[in-house]
Amino acid sequence: MTVSAPRSGSLPGHIRFAALVACILAALTGWASLNEATELAHFYEVRSQHLEKGPPLLLGNDPAVLQHLLETQYQALEPMREPRAALMGVLAVACAFVFVSALRMLRPGDLPRGAMGRMLGRAAVTVAVLRTIDGAQWAVVARRVGVTLAQTLAQRPEYQDPSAAEAVTTVAPWLALGMTVAGTTLIAGTFAVIGQFFRSESVRQALVTQDGAVDG
Repeated sequence: MTVSAPRSGSLPGHIRFAALVACILAALTGWASLNEATELAHFYEVRSQHLEKGPPLLLGNDPAVLQHLLETQYQALEPMREPRAALMGVLAVACAFVFVSALRMLRPGDLPRGAMGRMLGRAAVTVAVLRTIDGAQWAVVARRVGVTLAQTLAQRPEYQDPSAAEAVTTVAPWLALGMTVAGTTLIAGTFAVIGQFFRSESVRQALVTQDGAVDG
């Protein structure tokens, strides 16, 4: 019986870097998605625990304000909990495909890197689409939390000046939304670039050539 030799040839630097970024980003995104899917599957229990424990103190804000924001967040999530849980589950699975194929690009064993590259390209594009949908859903939540934050801050003594109150009311919702959009653009955009990179003809040819050199 003939045993194929491990494909230990060194990847070109730019392909190795892209695979490494894909591996790390898929691990982080997949873990976060799986964690959120699990929490959404037990939405009411998790909400009760978090509201009872209270939010962490951030930026020196009043605990009562943060508690109100946390309640608003769960109120916004409640109508979408089931479809979002399904989305997070599918996103976690897609990230697993990216992680495994990227890892196999770095350490292929006896698997052809050309096939792994094709899988990585398709999976990364899929993650980019799913992460964009995730961001659109979370933008709804962020917008609502931002409005609540603006309304809460407008009642504080330091924001009783009409110009200050108007600034807070205008800025807070857009700031919350902008941060969400920026995060979505960064993560989904990176996956999209990685997907297109591994689907490009030049990378395909480089991987096929390397597989042929190893087989030869």
